[in-house]
Formats: sequence, structure tokens, C-alpha cells
Amino acid sequence: MSPGLAGGRRVGLAIGLGICALSACGSEGLSANAHDDQVTSTSVPVTMPPATTAAPTTTSMATPTTTSMATPTTTSMATPTTTAAPTTTAAPTTTSMATPPQRGRIPTPDDPLRVLVLGDSVTYEIEPGLTAALEHTGLVDVVNHTQVGFGLSRWPVFPWWETWAEFVAEARPDVVVLQAGVWDIEEGVVAGGLRRPTPTDADWEEQFAFLMDVAVDVLTADGAAVYWLTMLPAPPDEASPERLNRLVVALDLRDERVFIVDLTPAFSREGEHVRLVDRNGVDWPIRKVDGIHLCREGSELAGRVVAEGIAVDHGFTVGDGWEDGAWRSDTRFDVDPCDDPLPPGDPS
Repeated sequence: MSPGLAGGRRVGLAIGLGICALSACGSEGLSANAHDDQVTSTSVPVTMPPATTAAPTTTSMATPTTTSMATPTTTSMATPTTTAAPTTTAAPTTTSMATPPQRGRIPTPDDPLRVLVLGDSVTYEIEPGLTAALEHTGLVDVVNHTQVGFGLSRWPVFPWWETWAEFVAEARPDVVVLQAGVWDIEEGVVAGGLRRPTPTDADWEEQFAFLMDVAVDVLTADGAAVYWLTMLPAPPDEASPERLNRLVVALDLRDERVFIVDLTPAFSREGEHVRLVDRNGVDWPIRKVDGIHLCREGSELAGRVVAEGIAVDHGFTVGDGWEDGAWRSDTRFDVDPCDDPLPPGDPS
């Protein structure tokens, strides 16, 4: 069970919108308000969604055809079963503590785990810490296609399923890390009326769950597992992520190809949004001044949570030594900005 989400199995995008390539996003930066992370085009493509956007009569998922990811019954350490005292003089068999079930293949330096990272502007800032943690092991190759302004419900502006199919074909991922939500649940975003569904639709949950199912079908076409990240806790003046996070939990429960990564415990205290953490006796921000996006410490925190979830499922560990690497000087953390107490990259 994922900590903080009842019913979730356990730690279980980001798209080039065709308008803001990743390299361009890094230079242009992110606005201090998450609502300003916008796509400038509002033209509606001829391509229609993969199925009707009306409330589906069923959202059952196709049975996975791959067998690379085993369905776990639990990720907690199993309690040894007790047995009655033996009636014979033979020595009773010993019962050892069970190890977590293996979900995916064990990577090697010659055959590393291939990880594709997709998501919105929050995932864009999670990615540096996540990539550093995973690639430091020497067992993982990461491909980043995160995109500022992405949302599943923005398909009338950007048919993401088409681009994702290309990403999957190129990267041939074993694992896809995905997060979205700000552009799906906030009401005041630019061109928000073009979304389907909109946050005020009476059947928003049903329609959005359908889009999630489509996303999983596209991303697992080559046998990958999807590690879906929950939305981070939001400041009091922003839309609550609980609405979307409940759908992530439900998806995790009904689809064997999906594993939830619950980031809520790491970014909250007693259920409240947290912005600062202690680093060697100094308060460092984990969220930018807008309270939504991430600073270096936030990227490190989220990166470790996600990396350790992937690692335990694939037979390797995430060590130390990557936390103060060159990734901390990435210019994306200087936008908005982060009010770090020390210069970028200073490990103090």
C-alpha cells in the first residue's frame, strides 16, 4: 500500500506540445504563476481523440498482453506464518522474511533499464533530480519529454496520444514516469474553455478517468509499466489535488500496468502544504515562490521517492552521491525564482 493513499498498491509527461520544445522551455522558463505556463496556440486540430469524450459507458481496461511486470499482492514485508510445534523429531523448517515481489526485469550496465519521463511543468522540475538519482546507479538510461503547459484534458489543442506513440517507439521504455494535473483541475488557465472535460463538468471524473485509460493503453503498447505520480499538495489558494489523486488511486487498483507513486507524504506535514525543509540547519525551499513548482531541494526529494520506487521493483538500489551533482545548477531552478539561501550548486 502506498503511504498516504489508502488502497494504492505502492510507489508505483510531458509532452512536446509542438510549440515549446524542451530546450526552449529551459531558456524561456516558467512563470511565477502556474496558470501562466501556457500554450500559445488555441487552434483545434483535425485529429479527433482516440474515442468519444462523452462519458463512456465503460472504462474497463484491456487485459495486459505482456508478462514482464508481475502483479504484486502487497509491497510490504510479509509476516512469517507461525506453525504448531512439530510432533516429530525432525527439525522444523525455518521461515524467512519475504522480500518485495519482483515486478520488472533486473537491469545491468550492458542492458540498462530504459525510463521515459512525461509530464507538465512540475514534472519538468522533478526530472533533474530523478534522472540524477537513477543514472547515478549506472543501471538506468532516462529520456525526458516533459512539457510546460501539458494536460490530458487539453487534447483538443494537442493530440498527445499521437506524440506519445512516437516517444514510445523511439525510447522503447521499460518504465514510463507520468504526472499531470495542474492544467486539468485549475479553472483559470489560459484557453481553459478548450479543454475536454473542463473542471466544472458534472461528469469530469468519468471523462478524465477515460482519458487516463487511453494514456495507459498508449504508453504500455510496447510492454512498459506506468509509474503514475500523484499531484503534489497545493497552496490554500489553489485547486485541491485530491480530486485527481483519487482517480490515480482508482486507476492503480484496476490496472495491473500502473503503479502509483504517492508524493503527498514527502511534501506535506500533517496534511498541510510544506514549502521549506531543513538542510544542515538552514531552511531551504522545496517549492518556488508560486507554491506550485519545485526548487532544487524539491527536485531532490521527489526524485529520490520516485527513483527508489522504481529501483525496488527492478532489483537495484538508489545510493547516495548524486544529490549535490551538476544537475543542481540547471537553469530551470533559477526561473520564478527559487529563493535558495546559497548559490546554485553549493552543496553546503
